[in-house]
Amino acid sequence: MARHTMTRHTLPAVWMRAGTSKGLFIHGEHLPADQTQWVGPLLAAMGGDSRQLNGVGGATSTTSKVAVVSRSAREGVDVDYTFAQVSVGGGKVDLSGNCGNMASGVGPFAVQEGLVPRPKNGESKVDVCIFNTNTERTIVETIEIDNNGDFQEDGNYAMPGLQGITGSEIKVAFVSPAGSMTGRLFPTGNPIDYLTIDTTSPGDEPLHIRATLLDAANPFVLVDASTLPPPLRDPAARADDPAYLSLVESIRRRGAVRMGLADSDAAAARVRGTPKIALLWPASGPDADVKVRSFSMGKAHPSLQLTGAVCLGAGLCLPGTVPQRLAEGGLYGGLPTPARTPSPSEVGRGKAEAGSVVVGVEGAEGQEQGRARACDIAQTVKIEHVSGLIEVEVVTRSFLDGAEARVEVDRCVVSRTARRLFEGNVYFYL
Repeated sequence: MARHTMTRHTLPAVWMRAGTSKGLFIHGEHLPADQTQWVGPLLAAMGGDSRQLNGVGGATSTTSKVAVVSRSAREGVDVDYTFAQVSVGGGKVDLSGNCGNMASGVGPFAVQEGLVPRPKNGESKVDVCIFNTNTERTIVETIEIDNNGDFQEDGNYAMPGLQGITGSEIKVAFVSPAGSMTGRLFPTGNPIDYLTIDTTSPGDEPLHIRATLLDAANPFVLVDASTLPPPLRDPAARADDPAYLSLVESIRRRGAVRMGLADSDAAAARVRGTPKIALLWPASGPDADVKVRSFSMGKAHPSLQLTGAVCLGAGLCLPGTVPQRLAEGGLYGGLPTPARTPSPSEVGRGKAEAGSVVVGVEGAEGQEQGRARACDIAQTVKIEHVSGLIEVEVVTRSFLDGAEARVEVDRCVVSRTARRLFEGNVYFYL
């Protein structure tokens, strides 16, 4: 029998923790220019089996990720960043959406790898402008710099989901996050939609699931958990129950079709990464505005995706959405009074590019140019998830359009930490 031989390849890479994720950070020049040729190398490097024993992946969706970073030729942008979700045991690499946690490591990686100009002597902070190619949106990261002009990893900032671990605070600003994949903040034009889900039991009535289909940083199906069948609507329901996960996936697929991201439920099943889905409840205490359980690649997420925090944070500040109504109607009485800022330049840069909602009128979207700017509104919202609380600063921009006020999402800012764990070469065979 002829011996089957493969060629050993070398891939220079850095392994980093970024937020609550871990993954490979790779220079774009070390991968083929054609992204369709990334599947083989990334699967082999991370490990293609369900335990990823033959690669460096951690056998979970949060530890099987890749960030590909290159100097950018775009005006005003420092680096381009492409996110890849490597499926665990599925033999697929998904480039359809962004990962906010991995994005939080791009600024530090860019500074450490010399992809941006070295900070000037005496600078304690620097902004890194990042273009995410998956969503074609800009992220601005403010990171701390040490006395040598390098990224300051050590610090006192503690983020939820990392008990006992601190680091320097990384401010991650998602600029004009609306329409990341669909081109619209509300892909259906509605702050609330009802998704009809067929049940598996003969004779049972279909379910009518209330949800907000929102596209900000990543497209999400934000589900009002009270419209789930009992006992699945209980926040204490087991998130690993097969029937539970099957229903959540059915809702996600139906949401994908309604958002225009797939032409059928079967097509939606082939792209597990987008849209993502999260179940919402009223907050369980006065320290939060809403409670969430999110899902990633068919399983319950151990905390909350950073893009999920951005999307949900935006939804909390937009009138008529599921999260906004849960916050306003919850036991603890709604969102804090927003800080109104008469000078937009104090809180935001540039004009919102995609998506708006008419205050008090469901389903309308404003795209007219030349509207008078009323004010910017900055709110800090708090989201309760299984690992703690996450704060999101949401800046919305109001425009006067005749007798109506329209609201757009200017930016959402969240804080993370990141750390370089090791650097070297990943060896794999193809």
